[in-house]
Parts: sequence; C-alpha cells; structure tokens
Amino acid sequence: MIPVLTVGGVAVQTRGLVMLLAFWLAFQAIDRAARRVDLAPDDFWNAGLVAFLAGMLGARLGYVVQFWPIYRAAPATALALNVRDMYWPVGVFMGVLVLAGWLYRAGVPLRRAADVLIIGLAVAWAMAGLGALLSGDAYGIPTAMPWGVELWGARRHPVQLYELVAGLGVAAWLWRQLGRRPFDGWLALVGIGLMAAARLVVEAFRATSALVAGEYRLRQIQMWLILLGALALLAWLERRGMSGQSAEVRKEGVS
Repeated sequence: MIPVLTVGGVAVQTRGLVMLLAFWLAFQAIDRAARRVDLAPDDFWNAGLVAFLAGMLGARLGYVVQFWPIYRAAPATALALNVRDMYWPVGVFMGVLVLAGWLYRAGVPLRRAADVLIIGLAVAWAMAGLGALLSGDAYGIPTAMPWGVELWGARRHPVQLYELVAGLGVAAWLWRQLGRRPFDGWLALVGIGLMAAARLVVEAFRATSALVAGEYRLRQIQMWLILLGALALLAWLERRGMSGQSAEVRKEGVS
C-alpha cells in the first residue's frame, strides 16, 4: 500500500496519479481501436478531455452537495481537489453525457464509437484496481490463500489485483473481436456484459461492499441488472438485424 508519494517535498496521492495514467492508457487504446474501424482518433481525444474534466467537476459537486452541511461552514474548502472526496456516480454520469454529446455533434456514429470506447473502459477499470491497491481502498475479505496480501492488519484477497487482471483480460478479448463485430454496438454490449459478470465474481471477495437487507451485496445486484440489461438489448438488436436481413432477402426474391 502506497497511498502517497513524496516528490520534491510535495505529497502526491498515488490514486490521483493512477487516475491520470488510466485516462492516458484508456485513450491510447481508444485511439488505436478507432483507427481500426475507420474513425478519427482526434474526435475521441477532444471528447475525452472535455468529458474527463466534466466528470471530475461533476464528481466533486456531487460530493459537496451530499455533504453540504460540512461545507456550508467553510465554502472555500469545496474547491480543494481530493480524489477521495468525490461522488463518482454523478461524475461518471456527467462524463458519459458530455462524451456522447461531443461525439454526436462531431458526427461520429455513436454505436460504432461505443464499440471503440468499451475497450478503453476496460483498460480504465483495470487501472482503477491498481489505484485502489496502492491507496488501500476497496480491500478484500480475509483469506488463507497463498496469494493473499497483508492489508489493514489481516491477510486479504487482493480484489484490486483481481480487477486489474479482469479488466486487462476483457480489454484484450474485446480488441481481438473488434474486426469481427456482426454489427455496430455489438462489442459495446458484450463488453458491458463481460465486465458486469467479472465484477459480480470479484465483489464476492470484497470486504467493503454495501449490503441490502443485511445480506445481499448492493453492487452485485447492480451488476446483475446491468448484465441482464446488456443481454436483453443485445438479443433485441440481433433480432432486429435478422428481421431486417430477412426483409431484404424477401425483397430480392420478389424482384
């Protein structure tokens, strides 16, 4: 666990550094994926930078609103940047909204763009696991397995490393499938399903999971809903594509 690095007498949070590295690596992957499907990488870099800033601002504002009674006494502290003091659901929502809007205005086909972005998302998820490991956050339950890590006074499942491996594995598989997509949007939905399924497994070993009704892990419930939603939408798009192909075949037969 290395939560802080001291560089030239200045303390820097390692999770913040990993976040910047995650952004760069994710968009390096997106850059290369975009070229493979004949999309302009510059559109993604421009959209990504604006979305990153919007996401950080949204996450910070969400945290301040959530804990406004604390900040009311000292409003200036709301401007302090601390990776831990973020409400990421709001940040992710803002970032995705800005990213989609920017790409749409740039004339980028959104479904094909989603197939490209999902690879970067898998890379970013992997790096988030590394950041959590360095900061000591999102740690695992105690274990006697030989690969356990010493953290917070116990030998624990390295769930952060599980996420790192799972994210890189999903990203590698999606990269291999990029040129084999049956239709635009297919890879994005499959990737979302794979990451949700992987998170379902990883979450079973996490010690910091929020519980519902005292025994059900909230994150696992959310991942089940995401997985089922991705599969349902994938099945609907495949049926729609097949029915469209059948109509074309019938039309060709009549002519």
